[in-house]
Amino acid sequence: MPPLLGGDRSDSGGSAGDREIERVAALLGAAATLLALGGIALAVSLDPTFSWTTDALSDLGVRERSAAAFNRGLIGGGAVGACYAAGLAFAETSGRGDGTMERVGGAVRTLLLALSMVAMAGVGVFDLTEPLHGPAAVGFYGLITLVFAVDGWLRRDRTTGRVALAFAVAHVAVWATFAAGWWPVTGLALPELPGALMLAAWVWVVGPAPVVEAVRPRQSASQGPTDEH
Repeated sequence: MPPLLGGDRSDSGGSAGDREIERVAALLGAAATLLALGGIALAVSLDPTFSWTTDALSDLGVRERSAAAFNRGLIGGGAVGACYAAGLAFAETSGRGDGTMERVGGAVRTLLLALSMVAMAGVGVFDLTEPLHGPAAVGFYGLITLVFAVDGWLRRDRTTGRVALAFAVAHVAVWATFAAGWWPVTGLALPELPGALMLAAWVWVVGPAPVVEAVRPRQSASQGPTDEH
């Protein structure tokens, strides 16, 4: 698996212990995305009244048929996602960054990620009727945008880093165009979806410890890095 901070290394893939930490972190990220998105998908399937054009995703959290799946999926995903962020932070302390700025940038990235996961769990803990629901939802979408931006800047010399930067720009554009009235919908559900999907793509493919690398056969790691993460 490539280095978290994108730095050059004298070996082909870091120590076995470092690779295992990154692998566990990536698998936690996979579990977090599956819990959150799976909960949303299950909630949508359970609520025949849900509308992608007039509802917000959070409406699923206050309706009898869908509330448990939606809220528990976000709470579980947020809790596991916080562990994912902790795993990334632990890997970043193993001395694999290029220098002080890279280490500081990596710490900022993992802090923002951890806070975004807490916010995601908060959306499930505090449903649409609770005063803290709005701050949790806004916090989640704002924080993941910052995660994309910081990560992309840290790894801007790599293709996946530039994709992460593009995610940040695209996510801002989604909400700017919705606020400008350019979307043919009145509900928040469709504008909310791209951010969730981009976060999943970041965890699985684009981010610093992608799931697709973690699930590759172990022997491929001994052959050295094969991508640009």
